[in-house]
Amino acid sequence: MRLRYSTEAKTPFADFMDRWLTQMKTQVRENTMDGYRYAFEKHIKPFFTARGTTLATARPMDFQDFVNLKFDQGLSPTSIVKFHSIMHKCLKYAVALQIIPTNPSDNVMLPKRTRFRGQVYDRTQINIFLAAALQSPAEAAFVLAATYGLRRSECAGLRWRAVDFRARSMIINHTAVLSSGRVIYADSVKTKSSYRTLPLSDSLRRYLTDLRRRQNANRKKYGKAYCQSDYVCCREDGSPLRPDYISREFERVCRRACLPRIRFHDLRHSVATILLQQGFRSSRFRTGWGIPTSPPQPTFTHMCRMWKRYPSPRAQHRLSAADVHSGNVT
Repeated sequence: MRLRYSTEAKTPFADFMDRWLTQMKTQVRENTMDGYRYAFEKHIKPFFTARGTTLATARPMDFQDFVNLKFDQGLSPTSIVKFHSIMHKCLKYAVALQIIPTNPSDNVMLPKRTRFRGQVYDRTQINIFLAAALQSPAEAAFVLAATYGLRRSECAGLRWRAVDFRARSMIINHTAVLSSGRVIYADSVKTKSSYRTLPLSDSLRRYLTDLRRRQNANRKKYGKAYCQSDYVCCREDGSPLRPDYISREFERVCRRACLPRIRFHDLRHSVATILLQQGFRSSRFRTGWGIPTSPPQPTFTHMCRMWKRYPSPRAQHRLSAADVHSGNVT
């Protein structure tokens, strides 16, 4: 059976992908788009332009050669798999438009990825970290991450308008991410399940109340020079904390506390690990973590039971993350 190709199939693959990337701006977040564009300009376009590959002439071996070359050049399996995934999406679109009958990037043998295993802090280390984090410009971000497991983008993007002291809840619906050195604030989160409402424990409610009082005092201190940003995690002058600054300050606090070096994101894993060690079933806090899951989600009432009363993380930093969530105060 002869395969049918559209007249558009004569288009060079690099040119078609360039146009596809322009259309994809409406489909993905800006920082994701920057990653796509970098992979295309730096790796994909030079390779397939040099080969003169068109949509019609593209064959699985072309993409296998690309993968093999990048592996020989020392790129990580994770990067190579991402590059292939971007090309596969592009060609899938070409198939959907009936320009080509099949996806030539199918059946490519990809290098095996070694699963990254991050380190986590135990209860004692979390306590030490919270003690060392006091008075840090990024203190609020560290408290949110070390007690509620918020992502860096969620900490930097949390606004006061999302914190409801009367309802004792906060909504995670806004993030701050880096893109080509710029900070992009958007009413979007990592995944659909990342949109979530979290109950405010008595301790976090007291902490945020005290934080707002301090920010109001700074507002009067700086006057017109104060940045009216509405972001919870900000500097003394009100300017929002950049996500990359939070990571750098996290490293400094860990060094100051003589703690093992971990990523900021590993605070999230640390909290989850401590909760599991305390006997919480993963299904009970998957919604709180914004993790996609197929089983029924826990209700708001179940989440409230997790965030029971505990002393303020600012004043009683001896408590671990598990104490924060379970109320097992001794």
